[in-house]
Amino acid sequence: MESIKRVERHGLRHYEVTSDTGEVIGVYPSITTVLGETTDKSGLDKWRKRVGEAEAKRIGELSMNRGTVMHRLIELYKATSGTKEDRLNKLKEIASTDEETQQYSGEENGAIWLASGWDMFMKFYFNSSQYFDRIEEVISAEVFLWSKQGYAGTVDNISKMTDGRTLVIDYKNSRRPKRDAWVQDYFVQGSAYFIAHWERSGMKPDGVEIWIANEEDSIPQIFSLTVEDIKYYFAEFLRRLKLFKEKYQ
Repeated sequence: MESIKRVERHGLRHYEVTSDTGEVIGVYPSITTVLGETTDKSGLDKWRKRVGEAEAKRIGELSMNRGTVMHRLIELYKATSGTKEDRLNKLKEIASTDEETQQYSGEENGAIWLASGWDMFMKFYFNSSQYFDRIEEVISAEVFLWSKQGYAGTVDNISKMTDGRTLVIDYKNSRRPKRDAWVQDYFVQGSAYFIAHWERSGMKPDGVEIWIANEEDSIPQIFSLTVEDIKYYFAEFLRRLKLFKEKYQ
């Protein structure tokens, strides 16, 4: 069976894929690396200048670290069983000693990141009928994927839903509600996961959903992609991948 490990090239995240015989199949950039290095950052630069470097750093760290906590809580919650309340109680017990969840507890802002991660998770929990309850079976979670197209990444979740569809699901957190135009890179990212999963497993999913919890709303947002949408966004990803490879030839 193939193995995959995280490595750095040009100071950027890549994945080294090795065959079951120990032969290196390839070293591929992560999907997030490709998108991060080929996106238009002019709007982000303007925002950083407007709020100041210190505030931009604070917001960036909060988003990243609470996102890590939120992802882990979702992963642990899906592994529990029982009533909704039973599962939450089990989660609280497990999370209190879970190394990944508690990794920030000793840092200066760790309590804030941990509490905010829980807050984002609870938005999904309180609206379970639209989120967790729709999942009939988790096929894979936090799984490394790679594609013969020359990229790799870690997909949040692939699940069979109660309506019979199989979906690639990606979890996000945000300060404010999002519009379609603001999350185009999320669509590109989800489409790249879709194709990589199809290649590796031979199983073609039925679509992609992006779940985004934000600070302002009590109900997270869902953005859905059909197979036709994915064709469009994966073509955009291949264009960006080509630009990335040209940049770091």
